[in-house]
Amino acid sequence: MVYVLAIISIMLGAVGQFILKLVAGELQTGSGIWQLGLSMLNLKMILAVACFVSSMLMWIFVLKKLELSIAYPMVSLGYVFVMLLSFYFLQEQLYLTKILGTGLIVSGVVVLNLR
Repeated sequence: MVYVLAIISIMLGAVGQFILKLVAGELQTGSGIWQLGLSMLNLKMILAVACFVSSMLMWIFVLKKLELSIAYPMVSLGYVFVMLLSFYFLQEQLYLTKILGTGLIVSGVVVLNLR
């Protein structure tokens, strides 16, 4: 159960990053700091913050149940989720090096969790 919560927490963090990318594309930066701040007050930003807060609360529970040296490397799975979200929704390219690097990350997390 704790591993499921860890994966959900990591996925929420990745979704939060994805939404921040969408927000960043819509920011109005030409009219000064106030306009920038006002352009960040929107539903997408609230949703991104909600993802991050939910992720953090779940992660606290995960840290209570798992050793930090086991739990923390799992955060790197966020790279995998972000890469997949970027590929499917932002049409970012997948290169062999990205795929190999992500495979190494997943392999490392699996090896660290073997007991």
